[in-house]
Amino acid sequence: MAAKQARGRETVERLLTAALDLYDRTGPEGYTMTGVINASGVSVGSLYHHFGSFNGLTAALYTRLSAELLDRLVEAVEPRRTAKTGVQACVTAYLAWCTENRSKAHFLLAMPYQAHLITPTDAMLAETAPQLGRILAWVAPHIAAGRVVDVPDSLLGCLLIGPVTEAVTRWLIGMPGADDIAEAFKFLPDRIWASVKGPNALSVPGRAGRAGRHSPMRSRASTSGLKSGFARASSSASASAPSWVGRAAPRSRFPSSVTFV
Repeated sequence: MAAKQARGRETVERLLTAALDLYDRTGPEGYTMTGVINASGVSVGSLYHHFGSFNGLTAALYTRLSAELLDRLVEAVEPRRTAKTGVQACVTAYLAWCTENRSKAHFLLAMPYQAHLITPTDAMLAETAPQLGRILAWVAPHIAAGRVVDVPDSLLGCLLIGPVTEAVTRWLIGMPGADDIAEAFKFLPDRIWASVKGPNALSVPGRAGRAGRHSPMRSRASTSGLKSGFARASSSASASAPSWVGRAAPRSRFPSSVTFV
């Protein structure tokens, strides 16, 4: 039984690796079930056995890349003591991951027809719940102290990540006037901080004033709101990108139920 499970995990990894490599080499036009099967050497029946369908494989790869991006955000945010530096680090980390992993970012944010390929499931949501929970745990005391604006989680996610996602997506699809991603690095961290800072934004953790000490702590047990917000929410990178990346292409429209990055 253990050997069979190991073979199953190996097959899953082979399919996911082949799918990402195919997308990296050919772009969305070459990302097909036939292409993945040929690249992986795995049978169609095995793909269906492990993922249910080609859409299921796509959803699993989407989930894996979402978790990878969220890992980067958690690493950037958690060490930050102040609300300002944490928010700015989150924005910069998002931009950095996308420019360093342009094909992966394209798969997450700009792949045509993606909305038709992915149907969120509880298992998919569970994959990113730990990282989102850690981000919520970091931001909750800042909201309670008035250092970050007290708005619903879904809106907070939109304020934090929405502008970054839009800027990166325009860059990825080669929208005219959006080719200089360095501008996003320059302007967005400060602008996004300005949009989420609360009335006590300048207070330092551990030395909050009267308002900070008595601000009620909101419950942050659920991560569903921030998930929804995260969902809608460099020349060197361009030079190293595959040749297909950056061509103008129709932007996929995400259904409101997609609750990932």
